[in-house]
Amino acid sequence: MKKTCIFLTTLTALTLTACHRPVKPHFEFSTLDTLIGDATYDCRVEYRFAAIANTAKSDALRTIEERNIIYFFELEEFDGTAAEAMAESLRQLDEELRLPTTAAPSVARMECEVSVESEGTVVDTLLNYAIYRSSYLGGAHGMYTTAYHTYSLTTGYEYSAAELFGQERMEPLTALIRKKLYEKYEATNDNELSARGFFPEYIAVTDNFKVTREGVVFLYNPYEIACYATGDIEVAISHEELAAL
Repeated sequence: MKKTCIFLTTLTALTLTACHRPVKPHFEFSTLDTLIGDATYDCRVEYRFAAIANTAKSDALRTIEERNIIYFFELEEFDGTAAEAMAESLRQLDEELRLPTTAAPSVARMECEVSVESEGTVVDTLLNYAIYRSSYLGGAHGMYTTAYHTYSLTTGYEYSAAELFGQERMEPLTALIRKKLYEKYEATNDNELSARGFFPEYIAVTDNFKVTREGVVFLYNPYEIACYATGDIEVAISHEELAAL
């Protein structure tokens, strides 16, 4: 992937200057609402994929679309259209859920569901692409996650937090995130945070973030830094706070 020509000119404003004016994406939704299953299971599947309709106008948008298809449909090394990815995703899901014929008579029919949707927002020369996933595939409870991907609209490059904000800021940024968690959950130290269902040893800067006009929001899904009951956890950092690091 080409090295990005976008650079951070000031953390205070998070102003990103591009080598040339990038093409902004135009989104159209590809949707699916279907039921798959056999003698052992039924699974309702709902997809709402935010596809970039104008990829022909930009190599960067074409690169981003390819990555989004892989992320959304959870496919590895896939090279095809969103429609082809949708079909392959259903095939793999059926393969995962289908029980051997010999097991069918002895097990109860499983009812499950999978729902995935996405959206894209542009901030300056960055594209935030969000994928919201929820599912119930058996067990005590369902699972839900949100995955953010942050791209350069100039090159299609996907940023990590260290690349966008600077590796030297990762340690102080982790300390700021921890401080904000203390404040939000009324804790004064890691022990008190643990008592509230957190796993303090796993608290660190995550690459699951979105850039906003106000700053940046880091998101931790259930089980990443806290128990399931705590839910997903958002930590917002303002431009001013980033600039002070």
